[in-house]
Amino acid sequence: MEHKLFARYPIGNPRRKWRQDNFLSRSSNPGPRGLSPQSELTFRKTRRAVKTAFDAGFDMIGTGWSESQIAMEIVRTAERYGGKVLFTDFSRFGGMGNKNVFCPTNDFEGAMKDTEKWNSVQGYCLWDEPILPEHLEEVRRMYDYCERTRPHMLPYTVVNPDYHKLCLWQDNAYAPYIEKCLSVIDPVQIDFDYYPIGRLEYDPTLQLDNTTMWSDLEIVRRASQKHQTPFWFCYQGQRFAFHKIHYIFRFPMARAMAYAGILHGAKALTVYTSFGGYIDPTTGGKGVYFEEQKKLNAEIHALGNTLMALECLRVIHDDSLLPDHPSMEGLRTPFAESELLNTDRPLTRRISISEHKDAYGHKYLMVLNRDYDNPQLVSLTMKKPSHIYEVSKEDGEERFIFETAGYMTLDFAPGDLRLFRIQPAEEEPYTMEYYLDK
Repeated sequence: MEHKLFARYPIGNPRRKWRQDNFLSRSSNPGPRGLSPQSELTFRKTRRAVKTAFDAGFDMIGTGWSESQIAMEIVRTAERYGGKVLFTDFSRFGGMGNKNVFCPTNDFEGAMKDTEKWNSVQGYCLWDEPILPEHLEEVRRMYDYCERTRPHMLPYTVVNPDYHKLCLWQDNAYAPYIEKCLSVIDPVQIDFDYYPIGRLEYDPTLQLDNTTMWSDLEIVRRASQKHQTPFWFCYQGQRFAFHKIHYIFRFPMARAMAYAGILHGAKALTVYTSFGGYIDPTTGGKGVYFEEQKKLNAEIHALGNTLMALECLRVIHDDSLLPDHPSMEGLRTPFAESELLNTDRPLTRRISISEHKDAYGHKYLMVLNRDYDNPQLVSLTMKKPSHIYEVSKEDGEERFIFETAGYMTLDFAPGDLRLFRIQPAEEEPYTMEYYLDK
């Protein structure tokens, strides 16, 4: 069978200079967040945690809420291992949400100058979840300065996932907020986080069926395409103390949330942890989810080359997701609009699909098992007989799995996603891959 090569190119906001070559898997912060550097033990724990993050397969780590001395220890340790850092020092620049700047004066320019000698510093988190108009304007000023002075650096901000709360839970408030962020800041990428397991909306019997994470993902996906700005997604990697509902966290929950971002076309994923999850909080070494997180990162990297070449056309869910919920008004794509699947029978419960294309017209299908507790056997009928290939989560290569098939029946692990290329049966079958061209 013939094997073909197709070029893909770096992506980015066409109005900005920074470009993304490859899919990114990031960790929010491996350091002991919130702890003052009172002892050498804290520094040793930080150094171990940075190594643990890179051993788990992350491309980039953040310094997050760390004290200045801890943030610089993260930078120095990353330099030692050849890793990348998204730098933040809230004692010098930036802020959180609708709060004021944490420092008396914004010394972003000075912080950039002081860190320019470190190769590990690849970008700057300018503000965490800006909301107020004056903060959006300040983030824009910092963006423009960073782009003028060090255009190869990533200027970064993450938007607020709880804007509904600030608007008294108005269900249609999030889309205008995202539009405002994109219009005012005009960022290189749009990133948002959502940690649904344990929120007030969370019901263990419903799993992820009732979370507005799904409507927010669709809002950001559509805004991303409108503004030609790639979108990233930050998912929950552990149980959080600030969630008041008691629950037991299991890693397939994180897996389902990470793949939900990929289902919608995200070009980077960040796991949010609070010095736990894949890291042992007592030592900075390997935590309870280390092996599972490492495996997920490896799968994401295997798919990443293909993911970077794709545009998400539509996302379709079965009827158990947010049934009749006002947050999905105008955002739900009917199954009947699928271009690839026969829609005579409904999707299996807790199954979501998305359809994608590349610049050459190749068509792809993603299938996600949202059920994070149970495996599922899923049967899908094609609209037309097709050659079907799966992109391997082991090595990223295509596997020819069905020749001239009218349907496929597949096993899905809890929280798992699989990616298929769908080729018309009348064409001669061939496998393919993408290569990065600049």
